[in-house]
Amino acid sequence: MCVLAVFVLGVASRSTAAQDTDFDAASLTGVGAIKVLVEDLPDGAKLLGLSADMIQTDVELKLRLAGMRVVTAGRPYLYVRVTLTDDAQAASIEVQLRQSVLLVSNSQRTIGSTWGMTTLISHPNTEVIRNTIKDAVDRFLNAWLSVNSKK
Repeated sequence: MCVLAVFVLGVASRSTAAQDTDFDAASLTGVGAIKVLVEDLPDGAKLLGLSADMIQTDVELKLRLAGMRVVTAGRPYLYVRVTLTDDAQAASIEVQLRQSVLLVSNSQRTIGSTWGMTTLISHPNTEVIRNTIKDAVDRFLNAWLSVNSKK
């Protein structure tokens, strides 16, 4: 019953979790170019008229306007995933910066998320989803600008 209540409360309103610490921002130092990777959208997106191309364009434009060079290949990359229920009544939006990291435990290189934000929305529409993604990108850019001088 408690798990159900937490789920309902989380989905009944807009809920956001973010990694916005100084440590996370420090991991953005020196990032000068970035790729944008939008995960394929679920079927529920069709009900809203939402496309991955819309999201890709929104994110790339925000990044370019802030002075970030957008590239088509390589790392780091800004990963965007929109998950919707089949009836498009609830959405989860995830935006993460993924880049090469070096594991302290065994000196192995891997890909890790060094900044991220997840938002849950009930009864979403295309505009709300796109604006939520833009807000997440703004928060990412604020963290990025806090450790990199704008050129």
